[in-house]
Amino acid sequence: MKLSTPAATLIKTKSSKYAINVITERCKECGICVAVCPTKVLARGDSRNRRGYRYVVPAYPDKCIGCKMCEYSCPDFAIFVEAG
Repeated sequence: MKLSTPAATLIKTKSSKYAINVITERCKECGICVAVCPTKVLARGDSRNRRGYRYVVPAYPDKCIGCKMCEYSCPDFAIFVEAG
C-alpha cells in the first residue's frame, strides 16, 4: 500500500536582506508568528490551505530584520527565514 502526502506549497518572499518562506500546508492559523514579530512583517492571508486554515503571508517583507522570532515560535515549522 502506497501512501501519498499532499505536496506542500512554499511561499518565498525576498526583500533586500532576507527571504521569508512559508510552507502553507503546515500552517494551522495559530497566529503566534504574527504576534511575536517585532516589526509586524506577517499577516493572516485570505487564501486557505488544504486543511481549511488561512496561512500567514509576508505582508511587509522589507520590514524584516532577520530576528527569526517567527521561525523559532512556530509549533509546526511552517515558516523559516534565510539571509538573502
